[in-house]
Amino acid sequence: MGAYLHGYTQEEYQRLIHQAEFLKGNIYNNLDLPQEGLLLELGCGVGAQTRIILELYPKLNILAVDRSPEAIETAKAGISEELKNRVEFICSDLSDFVSPQPADAAFYCWMLEHATDPLALLKQAKLSLKPGAKVFLTEVQNNTLQVFPRNANLEEYWNAYNEMQIKYNGDPFIGVKLPGLLQQAGYKSISIEPRMFIYNTHDKRALEEICNYWWRLLNSASNELIEQGFINEFTKSETKKHLLNLHSQENGLFSFTFLQAESEFY
Repeated sequence: MGAYLHGYTQEEYQRLIHQAEFLKGNIYNNLDLPQEGLLLELGCGVGAQTRIILELYPKLNILAVDRSPEAIETAKAGISEELKNRVEFICSDLSDFVSPQPADAAFYCWMLEHATDPLALLKQAKLSLKPGAKVFLTEVQNNTLQVFPRNANLEEYWNAYNEMQIKYNGDPFIGVKLPGLLQQAGYKSISIEPRMFIYNTHDKRALEEICNYWWRLLNSASNELIEQGFINEFTKSETKKHLLNLHSQENGLFSFTFLQAESEFY
């Protein structure tokens, strides 16, 4: 895995939990996970997605894996007593992890963008899957961000954010590469769908909410961006101002497209 540009803090862990709940409809409305059996969640982090899946799929069991001991402990603490018997958390590096029990499906969400070698991780995951198991991936495509009216500081910030992720050996444009990666890794029946969310001033409250969420995302990397000279405090403050006031501007608009892929392992 590459370095995580958002850092490992309790504040970041809470942001991830908020992010999962905020984007729940966008992610799961078009996701057809198996109703029962064992799901392998690879790169579970603080268990934010784990909780949602357990609630949405009451007969599904989850084996959730992450390399961070702190994230795993946070994940365990966040699972209610009534759900604990359906999930097992394992602290392990995904590059050499093999499930003790073959899984019926695998799930990745906002994880491969941070991986140094996503192809190797997809190949490794096959060792933990039953023949015919499905793999579900949700990933970013950061060059799809559109904010109007345009703002030079926001665009500078966003470009710097993506440049730093690349410097950290991640890939902020991995979404459209998923079919190729899956094919190279030996998966079959590959499909991919773009998922757009778009908000404008016809619903000022929704536009305000997405911009507040997006600012939390950007701000979580701001200290690192400033320390490494990618941006300065002025760029940060002007970006914040523009985003948090977008809902009050005439014809304000925010849109972003992410990608969801599905495939099978034989």
